[in-house]
Amino acid sequence: MRALIIGIAVLALASVASGESFVWFFGAGDGDFMDSPPVFAGVMDPGGTISEGGWSITVPDAGWPLDPVERTQYIWNTFFAGNYTPGTPGFWKGHFDVAHGLPELSALTVVDDTNGGTMYGTCTIEIQVLDLNSNGELDEGEYCSGSLTGLVIIVRQGDGVYDGMCGEGNYFGTYDRDCPGTLETWNFGMYLWLEDCSTPVEDATWGSIKALYQ
Repeated sequence: MRALIIGIAVLALASVASGESFVWFFGAGDGDFMDSPPVFAGVMDPGGTISEGGWSITVPDAGWPLDPVERTQYIWNTFFAGNYTPGTPGFWKGHFDVAHGLPELSALTVVDDTNGGTMYGTCTIEIQVLDLNSNGELDEGEYCSGSLTGLVIIVRQGDGVYDGMCGEGNYFGTYDRDCPGTLETWNFGMYLWLEDCSTPVEDATWGSIKALYQ
């Protein structure tokens, strides 16, 4: 898995357009959808252009039930149940974004202690749960591990080396749940293409980028 991520990162770096900055990191941390709001946070693993620092993703949960049983059922019914793909095995994909029930995108913060700066942005979250026996029903143990992906927007509100920077990116990795508990551990690689958005020309370009995600 880690070798695959490195290979893709190298290919992405080779394709970066002139004038853009490419940064990437490995993230490892945990969080719990039973918390209100759910906050997934952790540190950087060695290996990227950012090797020291931390990250957090906060999921807006306005309107979600607080009772754990009701909350679990609400999350499954709202974000997963209607997104089943048959196969061997089949899988559900939970889409945590505005189009699928969130009031707004999840908030992302990236603290870069390697280069000295902080990025702020938003991101989508997609969690894939395997239907190991392909029966179309969520069975015990099937939600204990799987994959996660997402798209990222970095807004022009950073500081340090990221002052005036904006851009977009993506991430992908895995999650592991401490079943029968609900705490999840996330491991992923995040790749960000940034540019200077501090001038009127770049600001207009950034407006076009944001429109793609609305």
